[in-house]
Amino acid sequence: MGKNKFILVVIMIGVLAAGWITTIRNATGAESIKQQNRLVSQADTYMGKELYVRAIPLYKEALSYATVNNSKIEENLLNAYLKSGNTDEYIKLASKRITAKTASEDEYIAVADKDIAYGDSAQGISVLKEGAQRLESDRLKQYCDKKMSVYSVKTTTYEKIVPSGSNLIMAAWNGNKWNYIGEDGRIKFDGEYDKATSFGDAGYAVVNVGGSYYTINDEGAKYGIDENNVSDVFTVSGNHVLACKDGKYSYYNYDFECVASGHQYEQITSNACGVAAVKQDGKWGIITDSGKKVTDFIYEDVAVNSLGSAFAGNVAMFKQDGRWYMIGTDGKRISDNSFAGAKAPESGQYIAVASDDGKWGFVNSECERVIDFQYSDAKSFSEHFAAISKTSGQWSYINESNNVITNELYEEAEPFHAGIAQAKFAGTAALIKLNYYED
Repeated sequence: MGKNKFILVVIMIGVLAAGWITTIRNATGAESIKQQNRLVSQADTYMGKELYVRAIPLYKEALSYATVNNSKIEENLLNAYLKSGNTDEYIKLASKRITAKTASEDEYIAVADKDIAYGDSAQGISVLKEGAQRLESDRLKQYCDKKMSVYSVKTTTYEKIVPSGSNLIMAAWNGNKWNYIGEDGRIKFDGEYDKATSFGDAGYAVVNVGGSYYTINDEGAKYGIDENNVSDVFTVSGNHVLACKDGKYSYYNYDFECVASGHQYEQITSNACGVAAVKQDGKWGIITDSGKKVTDFIYEDVAVNSLGSAFAGNVAMFKQDGRWYMIGTDGKRISDNSFAGAKAPESGQYIAVASDDGKWGFVNSECERVIDFQYSDAKSFSEHFAAISKTSGQWSYINESNNVITNELYEEAEPFHAGIAQAKFAGTAALIKLNYYED
């Protein structure tokens, strides 16, 4: 009996030991990992033979064991989906991994592209922003920037196209005469002119034919005739024509009658932000819309933007004592910071300025540097983008994060207004149309 009892105890100990081993193996996932490895090894063999439809179910079965290896196995399965062309299943798994915060850059891009392609740009942009933040990825940040700024380039037969505030009707030079075209690049109405201004906000422009000026409406019909014999027209600003007679610029109505005889200047800019820059005796000053003096004529020069204004976003760039300063509508300096060069603001966004060594960067409306001096030339931001040049005669566009958002290089490039920018591409004038997504 003693011997039998001993054998029974040994058996019981063996059973318990086996149970403990099983429990330990189950607790550590060792058995599951073993089974996973077996399935993955077989699936990998099928992948090597391009038998993707046989590899996929094995990877999926391996994932049912839910071990620490699952994330890597999911990557294998994603690759199998891609190789087999099963995009839907790839997107489904990638979306799951995004939720679990285990997705890669490529997975974020694939899911975002799917959302955007299906018309849900908001969701797609959100996915990219989340991925850029989680992975601290410059690649995703730049990709997100590009998806937020989808553009197209329309080439024309013109040599030059002039910006306007609305860009609905633009003056275009064909090498011999001026026409007016729409955003599609087609002529808006019959008429060829020796000179042509942009249309003002009220829907009128000034043209010249055979030395005579007249105003036209936005259908091309004559509206007013110059019987006052002005010698030059700068632009249309508000309800006024900025024209020159006897060497002095002033404000005229659409019939070319001077409406501000007490204000005669050597040069004048369009009114914006309630003020305008005017030049007298070789120096520039600032006046209000009503003609009240804001500053004396103390500035050597002023930067003028693509719409003919000095001011935008309530600031302008004036030159004094050989340096460029940012000036507010009250005539006071925004900051003591000065620059070797400056472009006029196009909006309330970043302004292009130059360092003493000739490199261009950008400052904000408080005159604080936001993009370092690094470009050979630049124009101020508008509608979140700016034209920059790294090499003479080669322009592209950057966003406020200083990332290039255009694929082409342009010979010339103007700022964006109303979603359109004028450029020169492949030797001819082109229109860049932008669709910018904002949260």
